[in-house]
Amino acid sequence: MKIILMMKMGQTETEPEIAIVGTKGQIVIPKRLRNELKITSKTKLIVYKQGDKIVVTKLKVPPLSEELKNLFSEVDKQTGGKKVSEKDILKEIQAYRIEKRTRKGA
Repeated sequence: MKIILMMKMGQTETEPEIAIVGTKGQIVIPKRLRNELKITSKTKLIVYKQGDKIVVTKLKVPPLSEELKNLFSEVDKQTGGKKVSEKDILKEIQAYRIEKRTRKGA
């Protein structure tokens, strides 16, 4: 099986470099690529097989703020934009728990 490190920089791909597989199956990403792609010791990478190749790419985790913004937007849609009080939330939780217990007992 060929081992090729494919990492995209913007829209262009760099020339492949040689990486040697150690006895524990570990590979070292060449320093130039680590520097260009800002890969540090804690960077998470995705590794998958594509045909007879191994593809390595940086894991992109969306900012939590964007995820929360989408969640709040969904809540606003469901509530018609009106404010939801803590009391309303607790009532919904209690109703859900009662419904769940009723289904378990049935």
